[in-house]
Amino acid sequence: MPRDHRRTVGLAAIGLALVTIVVTMRLPFDPDTGLRAARAWVTSHGLVGMVGFGAAYVVLVLVLVPGAALTLAAGALFGPLAGVVVVAVATSVADATAFLIARHVAREAIVSLKRRYPRFQAFDRALADGGWRIVALLRLNPAIPYSVSNYLFGVSGVAFLPYLVASGLFTLPGAFAYTYVGYVGAETIGGETRSVIEWSGLLLGLAATIGTVVYVTILARRALAAIEHSDG
Repeated sequence: MPRDHRRTVGLAAIGLALVTIVVTMRLPFDPDTGLRAARAWVTSHGLVGMVGFGAAYVVLVLVLVPGAALTLAAGALFGPLAGVVVVAVATSVADATAFLIARHVAREAIVSLKRRYPRFQAFDRALADGGWRIVALLRLNPAIPYSVSNYLFGVSGVAFLPYLVASGLFTLPGAFAYTYVGYVGAETIGGETRSVIEWSGLLLGLAATIGTVVYVTILARRALAAIEHSDG
């Protein structure tokens, strides 16, 4: 697509988004009512609701919508435990699909995309030797946005099965943290009646979860920095 054409399309998309935001803000909307309606829908549809949300999650990740926002939504709708299950399955499907698309269908386009992320070059070389370990570190500390990295791994030297297993396991800490944040946020918006002890337990659990993820992220960041330094 020519650069001028891409710019026109981009400006049109931004304009449409701004118009949508303005219109939405002018419409009366009660977050509590909307959240209750969404929860009631997924609850009444049971497994179908979970599968439907999971399918939407996969499609949106494939078109590069940030996975964090979708994971927050899963926590708000399904709670931290069921939400993690839905997210774990959906991310595994999205990981596998994006990887295979990049490796067998759109390799040239993804290789050109890879040039926009210089940091991936160092990790790409390390992937040939470190394999799943490098995938694990990148999942614990996403140096490249999650939705993009799925495609970039497809044109790297890592094998499919180690990539898929490492991705599935090492996205779980972040997934649980985001679903828990989404759940606590939904409980707060919904104005659920809880005792002081119950709210204290929720907030302490949230703090412990975030603290653990931050600590693990710092360790992963240090390990990745060491890889970049040694490669350079």
